[in-house]
Amino acid sequence: MYLCFVKPIMFIRKGNYILCCLFFMGALFCLSSCENNLKTVSLITAQDKNLQDVEENASIFYNDSAKTKFHLTSARIEIYGGPDPYTLYPKGVNIDAYDDSAHTDGHLDAGYAIEHLNSKLYEADNNVSVVNRKGERLNTEQLFWDEIKHTIYTNKFVRIKTAKQIIYGDGLISNEDFTQYKITNIRGTIQLDTPEDNDKDKK
Repeated sequence: MYLCFVKPIMFIRKGNYILCCLFFMGALFCLSSCENNLKTVSLITAQDKNLQDVEENASIFYNDSAKTKFHLTSARIEIYGGPDPYTLYPKGVNIDAYDDSAHTDGHLDAGYAIEHLNSKLYEADNNVSVVNRKGERLNTEQLFWDEIKHTIYTNKFVRIKTAKQIIYGDGLISNEDFTQYKITNIRGTIQLDTPEDNDKDKK
C-alpha cells in the first residue's frame, strides 16, 4: 500500500458531486480540490478566507477497473486555497487499501493529517498506525511522506511489530509502501517466539 497516490475520484455528497484528487496515502491519505463547480463558495468565512470547502463524515472510495482500491473515511475534511494550498484532516483520517482480489492490502490511520500541495509533503500526527501488506505494523506519533523523494520518514519514537519481533527505536526512513525500512536508532528488540507472544501483543 502506498501512503499516497494521485488519482481522480468523486467527492460524493447529497445531490452534489465535486471532482477532487486523492493523494493517499497506503499510510496519509490526502485530498486536494482539482475543480470546484460551485459559482460561489459559501463556506468562506471572515476568520479564514482561504477555506474553500468542508466535508463532514466523509466516506470516499477510489475504484479502478470496477474494483475498489482505496477507502478513505474522515470525520472532517477542510480544503484551503491561497498561495500555499493545503488539505486538512483535523479530526483524523482512516484509509484501507485493497488488492485485486478485494483483500486488505494495507491500512493507515491517524488522529490528524495535513497535505501541502505545493511542496508535495504530507504529514500524519497523533497515534499514527500503518500496516503493510505483510501485516507489519508501525506505530508512531508523527509520519511524513515526501512525494518527490518517494520516501516516508519520522524522527519520532517508533514501534514496529512483525511476525517474529517487536522493534523499538527513534526515527525511521522507508519506501512508500512500508516494505523496506530502516530504524535510525534502535533502542531494543523483543523476540516473539510463540503464538502466545503474538496474542499478548496484538495492539
